Amino acid sequence: MKHPLLPERPLSLSPTLAATLGLEEAVLLTALGDLLPFLPVESHPGRNWYTADGGQLQQLLPFWQPADIQRVATSLRNQGALLLGAAPYGSSEILKFALPLGSARPDTQVPPPAARSANTIAPGWQPDAETMARIAQLGVPEHFVREQLPEFVTYWRERGEPRHSFGALFLKQVKSKWEAFRATAQRKLPLPQDWRPNEETLRKLSDEGVPSTFVQRGLQRFVDYHRSSGKQSVSWDLEFNDWVMEDWEKQDAPFIEKRKPTAMTRDWQPSEHTWEQLRRLAINPNFAAELLPEFIYKWLERGGHSARWGELFIEYAREEWAYYCQGIEKNPVAKPIARNWQPGGDCLSHLVNQCEIDRDFALSLVPEFILYWRGQNAARKSWDAVFVRHARHQWAERNKLAIGNSYGRQDTNNPANQRTRDRSIADMLNDTNW
Repeated sequence: MKHPLLPERPLSLSPTLAATLGLEEAVLLTALGDLLPFLPVESHPGRNWYTADGGQLQQLLPFWQPADIQRVATSLRNQGALLLGAAPYGSSEILKFALPLGSARPDTQVPPPAARSANTIAPGWQPDAETMARIAQLGVPEHFVREQLPEFVTYWRERGEPRHSFGALFLKQVKSKWEAFRATAQRKLPLPQDWRPNEETLRKLSDEGVPSTFVQRGLQRFVDYHRSSGKQSVSWDLEFNDWVMEDWEKQDAPFIEKRKPTAMTRDWQPSEHTWEQLRRLAINPNFAAELLPEFIYKWLERGGHSARWGELFIEYAREEWAYYCQGIEKNPVAKPIARNWQPGGDCLSHLVNQCEIDRDFALSLVPEFILYWRGQNAARKSWDAVFVRHARHQWAERNKLAIGNSYGRQDTNNPANQRTRDRSIADMLNDTNW
């Protein structure tokens, strides 16, 4: 049985709607508006929920795959133009949706950009009921949402930049933080009964000048304390390293030369020992060198002092290298980039939480990134991993930080020893030495 809307029915788009939400978003929202009279409705206090099945949407939008409809619907939800219920459309092919409060038809209710005034955030800003409802749909506990408020308000107060909708920005931050929290929480484990630090941790402590007898004394106290505390951790070796180093730095041992904590500087470079440690961990030095601007910028922003900048950089490089390798393992077959490619949720969470790159800045790089790689007609196993490298480089360029010589030597004939500012973006993106 055919749907009353014929496949040839034209979709009349509002230019204002397309300029406000995006062209694809305007197409989907207009199509849903045309379908409303033909869809089953569930009435709830203050809102009607509609359900469209895959057959209806594919007949009206035959140029999209289910994954495209899910992607565009998610974008509409993130912009506050649509509320979504039920499972993701890409897997269920059921789109259950509601219009925001006060909307009659989507093509007539979105105001033009000029009609919305931008303001700076107020000191006592709170998310409105609509924003909280959209966050609740993501399954985020309210107490977690409230914990993010002080940091969010402080950040935008310090920036002093006007925005049309702080609610949409807050939703993005909460979603990103919640995804990162859940990913970390799933990896946390209590201290195993037979746990002992691995050889790498013991070697690092030895390199710091901590005597093995001191480490062994600290081990028993560490195990006894954490077995009774009930604490869980992603890495008990890192916990133990920090535990021992904190105790060691408190020791009154003037006969042992200790490194004094220093502030991060723009021209900081890892020592030869640090590069050797990275090579022992099988981390490509070219890959690690690309991380330097981002690492320096992050610690310049945070401030603080440390006597272990090299160790912090090693840990940072390990996490980034693990993410890169994981992306390759998940995608064993190299493929060209799709015309409508978008970075995945894990990719954006990694950029925001691990790399501390502004989400809007990262997303602004996507069109040029797609255009470049479609022009190259190249195939890659993980476009997310390639995009992370590109975003890191662009973020570093924006903040005008140079990596410096990878090994502390001026060998301009070796590409591995070139500074990032001496290499073109094309060279970096096409570098497949790892």
